[in-house]
Amino acid sequence: MLVVVTTVSSPAFAQSQTQPQTQNSEKINSIKELISITDAKNVTQQILNQSVDAMKSQFPQVPQKFWNEFKAGANADELINRLIPIYNKYFTEEDIKQLITFYQTPLGKKLISVNPQVARDSLIVGQQYGKEVAQTVIEKLKEQGYLR
Repeated sequence: MLVVVTTVSSPAFAQSQTQPQTQNSEKINSIKELISITDAKNVTQQILNQSVDAMKSQFPQVPQKFWNEFKAGANADELINRLIPIYNKYFTEEDIKQLITFYQTPLGKKLISVNPQVARDSLIVGQQYGKEVAQTVIEKLKEQGYLR
């Protein structure tokens, strides 16, 4: 869903020792821009809301007031802030800048707009496939006498 950041190689580490704050803050700002461009906060909030809705169906006895309070306490910004070090770990600053450039193109914008639907549909397909695999494993375990 979200693209992530840079491992610190020896040359980058040596360079960062001479200007650690400037380079790091510039890169962090680029990461924040990338996250903003990709609408990650909105997507994260949608995922949080979907998770709560799924839990609601599992616990129908819980009053709506609880879920409203829970949703109010779920903070997409907190999750986004936890993603920044991941981007920083896997991508260089140049990678981030190229991703920003890509996401500003028509194709990049299309990817941003359809990615939530692609992720949702992929999750559904993945869940169905997982059920089929589990059923096959159970049948084979029964055939070989490991289950009754």
